[in-house]
Amino acid sequence: MIGAVVAKQARAERFRPVLGQEQREAVGRFLLAQGWAGLHLGDALRRQALAEHSAESRLLSLSGALGEVRGVALLQSGRLQLLAPLAEDRPAVAALLAEHMGTLQRVSGQQTQLPDDLIERCSHHVREVTVASVLRVPDRTLPRVRRARPGDAAALHQIYDHVSWMRLDSPDQWSQRLAQESSWVAESAGRLLAVARWTKSFGAVIEVGGVATDPESRRRGAATAVVLAATAAALSSGLVPVLCFGDPALAALYLPLGFEFVGREIVLNL
Repeated sequence: MIGAVVAKQARAERFRPVLGQEQREAVGRFLLAQGWAGLHLGDALRRQALAEHSAESRLLSLSGALGEVRGVALLQSGRLQLLAPLAEDRPAVAALLAEHMGTLQRVSGQQTQLPDDLIERCSHHVREVTVASVLRVPDRTLPRVRRARPGDAAALHQIYDHVSWMRLDSPDQWSQRLAQESSWVAESAGRLLAVARWTKSFGAVIEVGGVATDPESRRRGAATAVVLAATAAALSSGLVPVLCFGDPALAALYLPLGFEFVGREIVLNL
């Protein structure tokens, strides 16, 4: 009897393909239960379900001895997204990485869940994860903010053209984004100064992202204004606003508004 239990546990300590709707729903419940930590994987699965022709992918889960989901991994186009919050599941994470190392180009997950030796030998970047439960509005005059409109696409294209990792090829692409994502812009005398968007969502968690400011309009409160507007809209809708950033200097912008550190994500380039 003891041998059977040990064998069952050994079989469970591996990431295995998610098969069927019932297992997929169990994965969804697990990600929802993780709150802000389940946002990025949950959003990826949500978008995948909505896409008519999604890229080839493999959804994997790690089960405990009682069959409960303890971790989730999504393999897609040479990229691995990972969430396994329990310290005792680190060996399963290491085994998964070793199994697919030859085909992976990028791995992303919580920093505490990835092997230290892998982090040390790979180029990587880190993003701080913050969450706001209340909003603190600074006592100073800020630029006017409104919801973005389809006619703003060309101006947004110009703003984002200065941010390499957010750049899109044409105003038409931003027009499509505006149709899909709630966005807010700061303006003065009819000129757009800054923008923030709801970029990812899963359950009651929403990411306030895509924050960008026209280079000539920086340090005038425009970024603060759009982040406040996007965050206030989330809180008033009963959502949990998450904001991630890679530049430590941005803490001075976001933390005074009510955001607090909750974790750290890392992206490894293999």
